[in-house]
Amino acid sequence: MTINEAMVLQKAIRERLNELKRLRDEVAVERTTFSPWGETSKKIEEIKVKFDIKVVDRKVVELELFLFKLDAKIKQANAVTKIDIEPDVDKLLAPLE
Repeated sequence: MTINEAMVLQKAIRERLNELKRLRDEVAVERTTFSPWGETSKKIEEIKVKFDIKVVDRKVVELELFLFKLDAKIKQANAVTKIDIEPDVDKLLAPLE
């Protein structure tokens, strides 16, 4: 895998991870609030599970661990990879005249 391919994959996995976190936090359960017949001061909340939170959470952790390892490998490769550019840092960062 090239560094470019790894970075594209990393971006796709981050997007998927965000979707799974939203699923875990917002959509995994369905909440219904209602009042018993004739009682307006008393409210009951009913919660129905739509997804197994443990399964979603396991996938989130798996993706986070992969991203951690991928990021480490990219940084390791970048530490030894040379690019062909010789900037004049003094000129680039010089104040405006």
